[in-house]
Amino acid sequence: MAIQSQSSLPFHGGPMSEEEYLQLDRNAWNARYEYIDGVARLMAGGSIEADRIGFNVRSILTGSLRAGPCTVFGPDVQVLIGVKPNGRNDYYYPDCTISCDPADRRRGTKLIRSPRVAIEVLSPGTEKDDRGKKLDHYEALPTMHEIVLISQFAPHVEVYTREKDSVNWKHTMYRAGESVLLESMGVELAMDEIYEGVNFDEPLPSEIE
Repeated sequence: MAIQSQSSLPFHGGPMSEEEYLQLDRNAWNARYEYIDGVARLMAGGSIEADRIGFNVRSILTGSLRAGPCTVFGPDVQVLIGVKPNGRNDYYYPDCTISCDPADRRRGTKLIRSPRVAIEVLSPGTEKDDRGKKLDHYEALPTMHEIVLISQFAPHVEVYTREKDSVNWKHTMYRAGESVLLESMGVELAMDEIYEGVNFDEPLPSEIE
């Protein structure tokens, strides 16, 4: 498969080998791609609200976990999903990732291999995968303890927490005025802080006639 040159527009993605995907993502200076079940997916630009929410969450967690040993990573850090029944690797770019593995914070590291918490800010274009394939793949990772899905259109957060039996997962929903608990981190995030700077009363452009 021919991979785009740097002067071309971003390739929209499609089926390809893992080697072809890694080459595509490495050479795509103006785009990022995730790799799910053998298909490369171009990641669309996010909204102002999604960017603000992601920034807020990373800031809160960075402050709370500053003493270590866990590290907070942003949306430009790639995560390897390498434990799947079909033996195929996936590569994701969560909006926020937490790892407590020293190997993941070594200088020059470009790929997180032992994520403990993955946080996704949902968008219309990604929500189906975030709730479907990606959620299943996250849950299959032995190192993963919590997955957080955050709405950008209403104060609504969902947390999937691995139970003590290490097999089952607990699903908890949070609404406005509550605090989101990340049990594996011993950290709480107030909903008001997660959504600071996001005005839900302001109409979206599509709602303005």
